[in-house]
Amino acid sequence: MIEFFAWLEATSLSIWLRESMIGFPLSLVMHALGMAFLVGVHFLLDLRILGIAGNVPLAPLQRFFPLMWFSFFLALFSGLLLLLAYPAKGLTNPVFYSKLLLVAAALLVGTVLARRTVNEPAVISSNTRLMALLSLCLWATVITLGRLLAYTYKVLSSFELTF
Repeated sequence: MIEFFAWLEATSLSIWLRESMIGFPLSLVMHALGMAFLVGVHFLLDLRILGIAGNVPLAPLQRFFPLMWFSFFLALFSGLLLLLAYPAKGLTNPVFYSKLLLVAAALLVGTVLARRTVNEPAVISSNTRLMALLSLCLWATVITLGRLLAYTYKVLSSFELTF
């Protein structure tokens, strides 16, 4: 595993991301914007399901779904760049894996919610409201874990694994 981390860290893209004045900061900005829109669309749907702005119909919110999916892929791409800059830092941190699992769970819950609410049900069930609350909690936890990644690592580079 150490050899794999060392190989990744030695690629020209990884070195450029770590050492250039724009590589890592640009990846961070792209990741933040991708997450902001991804989570923002989910929060919009979740809060509407929970009754905030109850007079706003649910169906038009579907127009935001392409933005949500574009934002997901932007966050995924930029997240991979951030991981490539410091692979040992991310791949040896259990917080990273927790974040990935919760992103998957939040996307699954969000997909189910979108399908349940797309046809404007006359009454939103209590189960659907609970799922919306769960979605809010999952996304808030994902954001928190993402921030904690900057502070919870024990290994920054493969060099530290050799000692």
